[in-house]
Amino acid sequence: MRQLNSKKTIGSLAILSIFSATLAGCSLPIRAPEQQNVFRFNSPDIQTPAIDSTDSKTALLIQMRTPRAAEGFNTQSMMYSRDALNLAPYRDSRWLAPPAHMLGDVIEQTLLKQPWVAGVVPNSANAPVATSLSCRLIRLEHDIVGTTGKAHLVMSCLWTMPANHKVQGHLRFDQTRPITRNDATGFATASQHLVDQAVTQIINQTREVIVKSPKSTD
Repeated sequence: MRQLNSKKTIGSLAILSIFSATLAGCSLPIRAPEQQNVFRFNSPDIQTPAIDSTDSKTALLIQMRTPRAAEGFNTQSMMYSRDALNLAPYRDSRWLAPPAHMLGDVIEQTLLKQPWVAGVVPNSANAPVATSLSCRLIRLEHDIVGTTGKAHLVMSCLWTMPANHKVQGHLRFDQTRPITRNDATGFATASQHLVDQAVTQIINQTREVIVKSPKSTD
């Protein structure tokens, strides 16, 4: 009887040990996914001259819609390409927000720095605006060919009269910039240079559209 009890005790202890080991295995911490590098766009330091009206300096409202993005570029993924037909996202890096949204923020912030801009509004329902600006991101990618690379930004903008939607101006920006290091940091740095160029052109053309508008000199 004692021998039987010993066997039972040993068996019970073995089962308990296995069960405890199983629980211990289940309680091990799960390895967290590696943290991604996050990049954003900054607004360029652009200052354009004031617009003179007949009696004073003019400050106007600008209507600007949230920029749209072409398919494949409407996410936070940082895209690279090794050929003309395929795009792939960086695994460990991403944009802070979809690039089109960041471009919209940068354009708005830069417009608000100009002496001829009183404000930027999403619609003209409650206030008269000088022009309506809408932009579209067509491409922002890291093109890699062998050991060389370049950032490629393509976008378009359209200026219209809010009252009748008559086209006041159009811009297509399609530029590349060499990348010294073929990685996400190099891509982000080159992209910022392209964004600075594009936004500078957008600000200058917005001012030109307003100057040519009869309302800006009334």
